[in-house]
Amino acid sequence: MPSVLPRVAIALVAILMLAWSVVLWRDQVIGGAAEDRIFGNPRLTDADWQRTLDDFKSAELLDPGTEWAVTRAGALILKGDRAESAAITEDVLEDEPDNLQAWVVLRKATEGRDRERFAEAEAQIRRLNPPTSAP
Repeated sequence: MPSVLPRVAIALVAILMLAWSVVLWRDQVIGGAAEDRIFGNPRLTDADWQRTLDDFKSAELLDPGTEWAVTRAGALILKGDRAESAAITEDVLEDEPDNLQAWVVLRKATEGRDRERFAEAEAQIRRLNPPTSAP
């Protein structure tokens, strides 16, 4: 009679993977709805802004990616909080120095505020997305 232990282990791994997939799906639903709200109507009330920013933060639950952190940073630029946007983006870039989207957001967050960091963002954007030469 074969051992039941390997089957139980495989079943547990499958259940954990399914649970994680459900959490990531939930993150996409919450983040997508928040994105639609904020970019569809940037003139939200302060309470709606805060709820939307909280939703972006909530969408990061167990998500190994940085999509929602960068999206939240971009939304903060729309709200006028470029310092917080830059701080969030700097955290992302610490872990992912080749994240083009984060560099683009950081460039906007530092424009007119921090010349050195703005120039660094510009250089990194050119490095990660070099211009193509004309034929």
